[in-house]
Amino acid sequence: MKMVWMMHDIVLTDEIQDMLDELGIIELSRWKRMTGRGPKSGTRMDNHVWPGANSGAFVVVDDEVAARLMGRLQMLRDEVGGKTGVWAFTTPVLDTLK
Repeated sequence: MKMVWMMHDIVLTDEIQDMLDELGIIELSRWKRMTGRGPKSGTRMDNHVWPGANSGAFVVVDDEVAARLMGRLQMLRDEVGGKTGVWAFTTPVLDTLK
């Protein structure tokens, strides 16, 4: 199993949710508003100096689903990466509660 961590411009929240729905991923945790800075998207501090915000989510899924999700996220990043931010990475999940 893997945990897929996703951070993205808040304007992409619906697209990310649609992607999760299409892959049958229904269990997730989300941070609705995050601030930060990315190498392509720039600074988003949700204020008048650096407007904009990010959102984040993570899911725990089987390795195959994680690979498919990462592939879809990469396609989205390739599509919008010059205009806005999308970032994701995976970590192994060693144990879960039963």
